[in-house]
Amino acid sequence: MNSGNEKPVLYLSYTGLMEPLGRSQVLAYLSRLSNEFSFTVVSFEKRADLFDAVQFDDVKGQCDALGIRWVPRVYHRRPRLIATLWDILIMVWLTLYYSISGRSKLVHSRSYVPTAVAWICGKITGVPYLFDMRALWPEELVSSGRLRSGGVLYRLIKWAEKRMLVDATGIVSLTNAAVSHLKGEYPATQGKAFQVITTCVDLDRFSVHRRSAVSNTDSPLVIGAMGTLTSGWFHLDWLFRFFAEVKRRRPSATLKLVTRDSPDRLFSSARQCGINVEDIEITASTPQDVPAHLADMAVALMFFKAGVGKLGSAPTRMAEVLACGIPVVGNAGVGDMGHLIQDYNVGVVLEDGSPQAISAAVDGLLYCLEDADLALRCSSAAKEYFSADIGADRYRDLYRSIIGS
Repeated sequence: MNSGNEKPVLYLSYTGLMEPLGRSQVLAYLSRLSNEFSFTVVSFEKRADLFDAVQFDDVKGQCDALGIRWVPRVYHRRPRLIATLWDILIMVWLTLYYSISGRSKLVHSRSYVPTAVAWICGKITGVPYLFDMRALWPEELVSSGRLRSGGVLYRLIKWAEKRMLVDATGIVSLTNAAVSHLKGEYPATQGKAFQVITTCVDLDRFSVHRRSAVSNTDSPLVIGAMGTLTSGWFHLDWLFRFFAEVKRRRPSATLKLVTRDSPDRLFSSARQCGINVEDIEITASTPQDVPAHLADMAVALMFFKAGVGKLGSAPTRMAEVLACGIPVVGNAGVGDMGHLIQDYNVGVVLEDGSPQAISAAVDGLLYCLEDADLALRCSSAAKEYFSADIGADRYRDLYRSIIGS
């Protein structure tokens, strides 16, 4: 644990540390860097999470043990525009406070809203910032129908995106696909030093579990999916139609959904695809329980809406399921996911949502599940591609290049 303040870093996150993503993609890194850098983490937590005393004390205890100063603030949801502006004002105030007081020599801003704050405050304080992009947010908003391409707000966000990229001291992208796209769209970024640090997994928490053979038609076959499924990013119809095809061939198959989404909405969508809801298990999960919920899955389905908006996406759940030895059926056009599945031979790529493509993918999956080395190959891919230790080392090198070694 670093007890000094000679290398203080202010970490801004609009994702709460109490959320599964916050623990797996923020704390997992900072725990490996806190021996050299002194962190202050400003995060915006869901109100319900803050009222969970057990979870709050757990996260606070982890931060205290690592010497991390955690500054949780309430995430305001509604009314959307006013709530977001209020959160931004709070973030600006705290960033200015820690920068002017000398408690920050670098602002590590996770995603676009915190980076806008770091960019604005940097103009005043001169403190450099690291733009940790996570995804191509403007294009994701368009893909989900929440923003109109070419509209005034879209053009404003794209203008800010360019300025934040050009002025950033360092840029982190989740995928090589996003880097290629950005360099093509913004020639002024050609000379910028991009670093690809993909979604990583804490291999100490996720490990290979051995399952009984699933190639036998009488053995249980659990098809799984996890995370947010109803937000507009996910092909929910593909998921249920894929399961229906598996169920036609393997009558004992069941579907397990690990999500906080509304069960009623999911059951309704399943019925529309002819699925018997008795074949579906829906369960929410705490971050600590995710490995246990993955234990009985034979395969994980990841059908995200493709396009420019998903070039920067690297699903956290993919790293976690592979680390547990679980193959993936995913679609192309989502970051580097399709290439990863094919290059490491850890599942099947679904070409599109047509009946022919789904049938072919199910063929590939059932053949894939007969491979006795599949689980080991999946876990090896996770260690090579998604290691949190490797990701932390890359962040360490970035920090050192900016604020000294």
